[in-house]
Amino acid sequence: MVLEGVMIMWNPDLYLKFERERTQAVKDLIFRIKKEKPERILDLGCGPGNSTGELRKRWPEAEIIGLDSSEEMLEKACSNYPEIEWVQADGGEDLSFLGKFDIVFSNATIQWIPGHKRLLNNLVELINEDGILAVQVPNTKYMPIRIAIKATVEDDKWQKKFYNMKQYIHYEELSFYYDVLYEDVREIELWETKYNHVMPDHESIIEWYSSTGMRPYLEKLEQWEKDEFVESVLKKIRKSYKLQGDGKVLFPFRRLFFIAYK
Repeated sequence: MVLEGVMIMWNPDLYLKFERERTQAVKDLIFRIKKEKPERILDLGCGPGNSTGELRKRWPEAEIIGLDSSEEMLEKACSNYPEIEWVQADGGEDLSFLGKFDIVFSNATIQWIPGHKRLLNNLVELINEDGILAVQVPNTKYMPIRIAIKATVEDDKWQKKFYNMKQYIHYEELSFYYDVLYEDVREIELWETKYNHVMPDHESIIEWYSSTGMRPYLEKLEQWEKDEFVESVLKKIRKSYKLQGDGKVLFPFRRLFFIAYK
């Protein structure tokens, strides 16, 4: 399998190839937020703007800022939503220069940022006294695609390429987030949802994950190595994700959600 569009930088077009599936969690999180007329909203880790666009639909009168560290993602976001303010910054750093917000929203972002206790404390400081922190985090620990990548990385052929590679995905159980937040907020809602995405084939699962969870590994490889690495992962997931009667593949994806009301 030759994987087109894999590069060191974030690839917004590859990310948005599965925009409908990725955005469903955004819609579900927004639907649960109990806030009628927020004045200012921060979309932390806005990516190509699909989540920010949904926030605009729900609260069209609010001032919304989309923040991301990727120049490529922000260029795509700006071209799709030129009326929204976009800021390039590291979501794990001090963001107090942005001021206070009624809603700090983050979809599938904080797993890229280490130190979640410090991060959440900083985000709570960004919201007004009656503000809201709303977060979604992918729970990929037991996903066959992640297990297949880990097994491939540990193959003798690839160990030297990924020797001493730092952990790049960070997330905790919902109980951890509750304990971090409960002293600073008046109410917390937490839940987990398993989405079953209908994919046309196994190659589509590879394409999906190559723009996110597999990306740090692909960055370290030459093109011919990428193709070989991807083929190895693909071979493994063919055994894990069974074909349905019509030849399609179900791609279960668990996601953690929490909303904290200050």
